[in-house]
Amino acid sequence: MTTDDSALESADRGPPATFDFLIHTLFTQALMALGRIPNPITNQSHRNLATARHFVDTLAMLEEKTRGNLSEEERRLLEEMQHQLRMQILQEPA
Repeated sequence: MTTDDSALESADRGPPATFDFLIHTLFTQALMALGRIPNPITNQSHRNLATARHFVDTLAMLEEKTRGNLSEEERRLLEEMQHQLRMQILQEPA
């Protein structure tokens, strides 16, 4: 396998499966549910507060299930993402 073949194979797999990537993915999904960013497929924004709360709850569950097993950086990222989303949900009209 040449270097070019190796690069193409890596590109086909997408980004590496990391905890940070998972947290950022859930955060992005929550932002889409809050209507803060458009869906990349439809390029439209839709607000669904129940779905946004579900993603915040999912992040909270991950925090609970991984407690004591995260690096300091991962723990801070998880806390910060949850904080940002909770503040945005509080700003939403009921």
